[in-house]
Amino acid sequence: MYDETTPVLIVGGGVVGLSTSLFLSAHGVRSVLVERHPGTAIHPRAWGWYPRTLELYRSVGLTDAIYAESAGFAGHVLNGKVESLTGREIHMSRIPDEEDVSDISPIERLVSLPQDRIEPLVLERANDLGADIRFGVELVDLARDDEGVTATVQDRKTGARRTVRAEYLVAADGTHSPIRERLGIRRHGRGVVRHQMSILFRADLTGPLAGRRFAICQVENDQVEGILGHDDSLGQGTLIVTYHPEEGERPEDFTDERCVELVRAAVGVPDLEVGLRSVMPWEMGALVAERFTDGRIFLVGDAAHVVPPVGGYGANTGIHDAHNLAWKLRAVLTGQASPTLLATYDAERHPVGVTVMTQAGLRLATRGGFATGEQKAAVRDTLMVTFGYVYDSSAVAAEPGDAVPAAPPGPGGVRTAALVDPRQLGGRPGTRAPHVWLRRDGERISTLDLFGRRPVLLLGSAGEPWRVAATAAAKRLGVDLDIHRIGADLVEDDRPWHDTYGVAPQGAVLVRPDGFVCWRSPADAEATESTVERVLGALLHR
Repeated sequence: MYDETTPVLIVGGGVVGLSTSLFLSAHGVRSVLVERHPGTAIHPRAWGWYPRTLELYRSVGLTDAIYAESAGFAGHVLNGKVESLTGREIHMSRIPDEEDVSDISPIERLVSLPQDRIEPLVLERANDLGADIRFGVELVDLARDDEGVTATVQDRKTGARRTVRAEYLVAADGTHSPIRERLGIRRHGRGVVRHQMSILFRADLTGPLAGRRFAICQVENDQVEGILGHDDSLGQGTLIVTYHPEEGERPEDFTDERCVELVRAAVGVPDLEVGLRSVMPWEMGALVAERFTDGRIFLVGDAAHVVPPVGGYGANTGIHDAHNLAWKLRAVLTGQASPTLLATYDAERHPVGVTVMTQAGLRLATRGGFATGEQKAAVRDTLMVTFGYVYDSSAVAAEPGDAVPAAPPGPGGVRTAALVDPRQLGGRPGTRAPHVWLRRDGERISTLDLFGRRPVLLLGSAGEPWRVAATAAAKRLGVDLDIHRIGADLVEDDRPWHDTYGVAPQGAVLVRPDGFVCWRSPADAEATESTVERVLGALLHR
């Protein structure tokens, strides 16, 4: 007997675990999330959220809250190197404006917002959608069989234990993932690159900042070398310094007294009043799990891949993991897809994880000044890394002769993801569906706003034969399918949708719930029920 049952158990309540809960809730999938800490993150951790990530949050009604919360960080544009905040400026420049991507996305540019500020927003939205999120509860035992997993969880305050039976488990339990270790899943990559200590403190930095607002502030003097961040609205800052275990240094060496002195040295005020909030050791690493799936257990976020922070890819990639997995779990749990669909999570996301790790490592080498010419040439544009990866799996109907560029092998010869200029995606299967502005009942929407819970068939004004065939095929298979005719219920607002998606005006495009193109009709294709049934069946592994 179990104390409770749930379709999905999520272990770990950082931004990726919370996003998994949010996306599942938006799909109407019940889940339970347990997180050992008493609440959301208090350390800033990740700061930048790419447009693709914000597109995913837009699909679940979260972007307005993120924009409002991030407004106060819009002026953090300085990239500086100083002896201290009150000392000599060694270098000072303005970070170039983020590239405007309004031609390819309804999200114009990256948003800066510390992770400790975005997690409560994700939590609130997930709760709005009926999520079951339990802080202060940790996983203490786990058993699995062919039908699911049985977890023993414990309230860390009361010691009370409960058994939870779940059909599937999502491990969002971080870099050192006890679940991954329990499964015996190894990791490959460069390993630990650097040992860091993050010192979170409260202090009045108004005077030392002298009106400057930093995105990146490097501090270097005889007493301290590190990165200093500040959140003016909360009156707090973060100092990140490196320590060296190979020289005998340990996290325990960072006593409260030493941390206060390091902060004072970084600010340049010897008697600065400093209130320590938290001191956290962490490892800058480059590691990817050898697989992201083991039976009914899935790794997401840092449990699956750890990348250097250069480029800001880590948390964003984890959120994309969660989004990819959520619709597949919903399709299987509702009986619309075969459980074999879930194997495509690893097939699609593992190559992306390796690619992101590789690109972050190349950027780290380039920024550090020790990259070879070959390494510099291998660096790809951030838009390609975050928008342009190509899925190659059985949940995509690849076209004969598709000219996707070959992906170079990753460390140890593992498969990476092909990267394409997002302005050249062209609606090809396996890529993110292009953004085109439309009008619906006078309201301006993006094609991306049409995607979410169900597969979507996009048709042109001459697509009535496809609509008839698709309606019959979906009914025969018993699957949900949304059908939109552009030129009928939707009107183009900026450019022809069919040109952007690479089909004829009478053509059809099947888009998955995660906004990736599954299939598009060849120019000479006849709109038949059997064609749609075959494509839907392939997508859902029926």
